[in-house]
Amino acid sequence: MWNSPTVHTNHTNRRKILEMNQTKSKLKTGKITVMILLLVFVATTWLGRGLYDKLFMLEGQLFVVNATAEDHMITLTFPLGEEVKIDLNAGDSSRFVIGKTGEGSIDVTIDGVAKGDVGYLTSMNGMVIITIAEDSVIFSQFSP
Repeated sequence: MWNSPTVHTNHTNRRKILEMNQTKSKLKTGKITVMILLLVFVATTWLGRGLYDKLFMLEGQLFVVNATAEDHMITLTFPLGEEVKIDLNAGDSSRFVIGKTGEGSIDVTIDGVAKGDVGYLTSMNGMVIITIAEDSVIFSQFSP
């Protein structure tokens, strides 16, 4: 009675069912792992692209050029109140990065004399070039 073929068949089927369930469980785990890795990859790519744009698309880059024959002390005051002082020799230039500028124009002072407001900045700025000429201040902006 214990060695009947039906008991042996039922025991064999149970083993096959257990093996199939384990295989299905491994497939589900594999799919979940792939989905998590895909999400991590997409997030990393998105953040990497943002960093690349910030570094290589010249966002927030500001160049000041002294196109005169004299040395000048230049003070730039941005709409949010941040002030940058630059001592430029004749024909020299300076480059720096500025984050949050605020929205509005840049107040330019040369050797303690106010030269007025130039340009217009927004929350996202491309490369900005301010050229100090003999009788004027020129504002240029390049957006990618």
